[in-house]
Amino acid sequence: MKNEAATGPRLAPGPSANTAATEFDRQREKAIGRAALRLKIDRVVAIAIPLLIWQLAAYWVGKKWISSPIDVAQRIWFMLLDGSLEMHAWETFKEAVIGLLVGVALGIVLGIVLGLWRRLSDAVDPVVMGFYSLPRVSLAPLFIIWLGIGLLAKVALVASMVVFVVLFNVREGVRSIDREVIDAFRSMNASRMAMLRHVIVPSLVPWLLTAVRIGIGMALVGAVVGEMIGASRGLGWYVNHTSGVYDMTGSITALVILMLLAMIFNGVLGLIERKVLHWRRNSEASWMAN
Repeated sequence: MKNEAATGPRLAPGPSANTAATEFDRQREKAIGRAALRLKIDRVVAIAIPLLIWQLAAYWVGKKWISSPIDVAQRIWFMLLDGSLEMHAWETFKEAVIGLLVGVALGIVLGIVLGLWRRLSDAVDPVVMGFYSLPRVSLAPLFIIWLGIGLLAKVALVASMVVFVVLFNVREGVRSIDREVIDAFRSMNASRMAMLRHVIVPSLVPWLLTAVRIGIGMALVGAVVGEMIGASRGLGWYVNHTSGVYDMTGSITALVILMLLAMIFNGVLGLIERKVLHWRRNSEASWMAN
């Protein structure tokens, strides 16, 4: 009683504290919404300005040299109506995706092995760099001769372009793992599978996502190069065909479709990245708030 008289009665948290927390959450959601809207507007402007410059340049330079956004949009619409857009885009998409998956899988396995086995990595490093330095464009005719003009040759070409990027990133990711964490797991007699699952794989996620982001563009390039050398359909074949008859609108339309495919790939990868690295973004946000 004396303590209460001296210090006053203890008050339970009133509704004002809850109101302040709710108001803070509301303001935070509004700020996030404004930031998302601002980003969308910025991206629309970033796309609209080059298109406007392109359209103006088409009038100044001449459509026969660089076509125009309006003509390209019309060609995409006509290709969509006659089914050629789906046929060519799906062929290139299929080759790029399968080759990307094969290259990523091989790169992960080889990168982990070489990252954990330093002696083997040092021994085969000159050979790996030799194969990596080979220009893939010069290998494309060989893949066509060995595997034909079908899907397998393009997948092999794409995988050969992607595998080294993934290998190098995964190997460096394994070598950058904190040795103290590994020693702690070893002191607890953890199995190799447990160390791979709880230490190596989580540490490799940022490195792997970076490699895949680079590999997306390389996969599309590999698919198109393979189609330009030997194919009966696909966006690369379409570029060859339209440029052979001096159809600049057709050639540029194929390139625009490739850009759209790359944007879709990167958008999907961005969604995966946000899901996988959600904990990292939250920790950075809390650190900045403090």
